Amino acid sequence: MQGLDRLFHARSVALVGLSADMGKMTGAPLGILRQTGFGGRIFPVNPRYTEVGGMPCWPSIDALPEAPDAALVMLAAARVPQAVRDCARKGIGAVVVLSSGFEETEEGHAHAAELAQVARETGIAVVGPNCEGVWSVPDRVILTFGTAAKREVLHQAPIAILSQSGAMAGAMARHLQDSGVGCAYVVSVGNETVLTVADYLQWCIAQGDVQVVALFIEGLRDGARLLRLVEEATAKGIRVVALKAGNSAKGQEAAASHTGKMASPYAVYRDLLHAAGAIQVDSLTDLIDAAQVLSLLPTPPVRGAQGGVSVFSIPGGTRAMTADALEDHAVPLATFARHTVTALGEALPEFGGTENPTDLTGQVLSHPGLFDRCLDLIADDPNTEALIVQVANRGPRDVSERVELLGRVAARTGVPVITSFLGDSLPTSERLRLRAQGVVCARDPVEAARYLGWLWRARAVTQALPARPVAAPQPTTPPPRGWSQAATLLADCGIAIPAWCIVGAGEDAQAACRELSFPVAVKALPEDVDHKTEMDLVRLNIGPQDLAATVAGIRSRLGQPGARVLVQEMDKGGIEVLLSALHNEDFGPVLAIGSGGIAAELDADVAYVALPTSPARVRQAIARLKLAVRLRGWRGQPPADEDALLAAACALGDRFLGLQGARELEINPLFVHPRGSKRLVAVDALVKT
Repeated sequence: MQGLDRLFHARSVALVGLSADMGKMTGAPLGILRQTGFGGRIFPVNPRYTEVGGMPCWPSIDALPEAPDAALVMLAAARVPQAVRDCARKGIGAVVVLSSGFEETEEGHAHAAELAQVARETGIAVVGPNCEGVWSVPDRVILTFGTAAKREVLHQAPIAILSQSGAMAGAMARHLQDSGVGCAYVVSVGNETVLTVADYLQWCIAQGDVQVVALFIEGLRDGARLLRLVEEATAKGIRVVALKAGNSAKGQEAAASHTGKMASPYAVYRDLLHAAGAIQVDSLTDLIDAAQVLSLLPTPPVRGAQGGVSVFSIPGGTRAMTADALEDHAVPLATFARHTVTALGEALPEFGGTENPTDLTGQVLSHPGLFDRCLDLIADDPNTEALIVQVANRGPRDVSERVELLGRVAARTGVPVITSFLGDSLPTSERLRLRAQGVVCARDPVEAARYLGWLWRARAVTQALPARPVAAPQPTTPPPRGWSQAATLLADCGIAIPAWCIVGAGEDAQAACRELSFPVAVKALPEDVDHKTEMDLVRLNIGPQDLAATVAGIRSRLGQPGARVLVQEMDKGGIEVLLSALHNEDFGPVLAIGSGGIAAELDADVAYVALPTSPARVRQAIARLKLAVRLRGWRGQPPADEDALLAAACALGDRFLGLQGARELEINPLFVHPRGSKRLVAVDALVKT
């Protein structure tokens, strides 16, 4: 963190490998530093020149007359590790490596390993390599070759951009600057050979000038740490907006070829980031818009069961569209107090609509003061938690004439105020006038609803997140070997196993299973095959007279005449649940819970929770699933014992964390019996190492 402090607040920088040709990528950084107003000392380093851009050029890092705060390195990959070592020896605090030719190429892995070793040995902060650099707008430290930074004026806003794509980082910064909104910090993290996106997030959280962090993610190495930092940011009122790329099979291939690492399945990212408090978006434009909206508008106040968005609408034709869009984004409409409806009725013609969303008609533009009067009535309603001002076809003019009025309403009420048009977009200068008054513009009601959806999500996560255990059990126990040990582990988690026996080679099946109650299930052992149903290795409702033939049939389909075969009593059933603990490549240990049975993969009704976890966090995850409906009682069925399920899920997660070398521990199905029974029954368990 000290190295990043010196980088983002640098008063002196070295440009290592700087070209005298400002048109080249290796020459552009000097021009950008000058153009954007860097006021500190600049030290070009290149043995080929004695002077660059009218400045003395030094032959080596060792020859510099002082230790700069930061260095920008633009050398061939093979030369970068030694250059970074030289920077550390000189006392430079941080290095930004623009050079490519590291993990993203087959021959560059050795250079990356050497660079990481240098950083470990010296403790120097290294950004990149293979990145587009960093921006620190407050201190005008713009260390990049990117064209987005080539501008005379930099606008500052409490927004930090952290991106695993240099192009995406530049695009976000460019749009925020071009719009006049601005940003505070930009980091193109590159290959993350040394520092990761989590390190930059940690640094941003500690700053006093960051309110929104925009993340562009392709894949993570330290996802568990990132989740903890997102939770920390959320607890401090910093809004984290995330766009995850590489979600499809082809997308994962593209992300891997670009960054040198495979992305994890999107569902895991979606659920774990959601639980940590992140606000997730689906496009670059939404990431940019969300950063702007969340950096300006306040969190909607909570005003009871009747609270929600109030709509001041001139055209009646947008009422249904607005209501539909708000529902799509889980944003409630306010129910007006009776005195508001009465006052609106007295002010408007009979053909106006006084219920929310309103239809105020063009009369509010024809009668002096009526616009202001109706706006005040709606904004001051006790159930107004946010306000949409929906204008009609001359909307740009009407809004431009009332910028100060809208600003006064926003300041007086403390609620988010959004002006919505009919497909219009105001000029940048007009949008900035409104932004200065605390008002955001939307091109239509659907866009306004999307903006409010982000604000409602931000409000939801400002409430305390359910506690997650801090200490995780240490992996000291070997994983269970075979069905017998797996059954013991499940029993320790409060999960019952129907009475069972194993029929060995040469054994009489009826004699071996004489203590079981029929009918029974006959199947291959979990250690012999993963997906028994697909391979026709499960037989149900088998009577004693058919037992021997069924056991023989299982062995035949396995192709193992001497295989041991599992025989179990049939459970009377309950709600079928999939419960699994597994190691995720990006986040580490994760709990998966959802609808189980033979259609588990088809339904994909599964939620993921980071381990270790708590019953409250698992309950939150289940609440978003169809499983939640089944557990509450569906089509006359009794409610299931959800509390017992939550306790068992957490216990299973803890046991998994304590296993050495286990990759996955899955129960499918787990039968959850009626509430109060405290009965959970597993008929199968799979352990992968």
